[in-house]
Amino acid sequence: MNMSKWTWKQILIVTVVALAVISIARSILPSSGGKGDAVDLTGHGSGRTTEVKVPEVRQPTKIVRFNGHKVPVGAGPVAVLNPALAKPGGQVGVNGSGFDKGARVDVMLSTGPSKAKATGKGKAKVKAPAADKGRVVASARANRDGVVNANFTYPVGVANQGGMQTVTLAQVGSTTKVAKAQLSAQSGVGLMSLSDEVGTPGTQLEVDAEGFAPNEPIKVYWGRISGVPSSMLRADPAGRLSHASLRVGVGAVGPNTVILMGARSKTTALAPFQLLRQYPMVLTKPFAARANQTINLTGKGFAPNERVLGYFNSPQGTPVMTMRAAGNGTIGGIGFKVPYGLFGRQSLVFVGEQSRASTKAGFLAQKYMPSVRTSTWGGLPGTMLNFYAKGFAPNEAVHVFVQGELVAAFRVNEKGSALAAGTYTIPADAQNKVVFKLVGARSQGVGTATVTVDKSEGKVQLPPQKKYRLPADLRY
Repeated sequence: MNMSKWTWKQILIVTVVALAVISIARSILPSSGGKGDAVDLTGHGSGRTTEVKVPEVRQPTKIVRFNGHKVPVGAGPVAVLNPALAKPGGQVGVNGSGFDKGARVDVMLSTGPSKAKATGKGKAKVKAPAADKGRVVASARANRDGVVNANFTYPVGVANQGGMQTVTLAQVGSTTKVAKAQLSAQSGVGLMSLSDEVGTPGTQLEVDAEGFAPNEPIKVYWGRISGVPSSMLRADPAGRLSHASLRVGVGAVGPNTVILMGARSKTTALAPFQLLRQYPMVLTKPFAARANQTINLTGKGFAPNERVLGYFNSPQGTPVMTMRAAGNGTIGGIGFKVPYGLFGRQSLVFVGEQSRASTKAGFLAQKYMPSVRTSTWGGLPGTMLNFYAKGFAPNEAVHVFVQGELVAAFRVNEKGSALAAGTYTIPADAQNKVVFKLVGARSQGVGTATVTVDKSEGKVQLPPQKKYRLPADLRY
């Protein structure tokens, strides 16, 4: 080519084109930077090329206005929870999209606040406790469309920490492939299980539970959640109950509910229970007794520690006795004295104050059958005699009657006996015999004695006897 004939305009055009080609080549081919293998642009090199890793570049977020609100577009992976309201021990489904094909994605659960909060306008900001980094609760691989599906069990006790829980989906090895979703938890809900689901009040059970505050007292209710708890348990340092002993309490017969409530945390756990009907029983021993004698009571089948009310012949009115059942629903060591004036077969009705379970027991009130005699079998008018008696009620007064008229009285001892007690003089006009009727003032026990009146040789001259007046201390 004869360049001497080129004009200066032609030379200028060629120079500009050459510079443009060199600039384009530099923008397409990366520089070796003086390190490693050089890039062969001529095609005559050794044939070796270097694979260049392009760093992950975060694209600027595009903001659009949607329905009056500014929202990001193409902000990265998205996470959705179903359900987004969880209870301890429940399953939470996780769906994520926007991840790399085949990438492993960890599902993490974190709790607590994550941002500092200001105490007020013009005041210094106080940092709240930072949220934990989260525990890995599940992992999954993204499919060819970059979609991840996973499930995890919501841990017991996490809800009691308060606040909103955050579920994070993070692609392993990437700092940008991250998605978050908010999880709301049923705070204060615990878990429990019983060793049996059927029984009567007083039945011994074992209970396992978790989700309570460490070492806190736990109130136990049956079919209600107010008033005095039927019993108290205590959580271990981990907030659990393990094979804790529990007696079935009082509730309505049929389907029922056992309720555990933490005294401090107010965490509540429930379990169903079928409460069976109670069949209490009370026995009297001895079955037959006289007034002022003791009859003992033993029974079983009542609710644990409930008060048992005893009624006479009818479960109405005022109870004649009260007693407290033991923890196993039994009663014992209790008795009553048969009252005076009661004779024949009688009934007692016993009712559990809480359970309202009832039963009936009977006893026989026997009469006193005393035996009496006089100090003499016979005598002439004017003969003074005394009385001997036994079988009356202890320490009671005995009234002596002749033909319905009170003629004497005395008191028996603690054994119901008397020796040469009281006095009576056979009157001058007595003939053939005198019949004495001795009546216990309290027991109403009756004994009779007869004295033969011997015939006198003539008319007996005796001063008239004064009418007997009963002393006040011998009325009963």
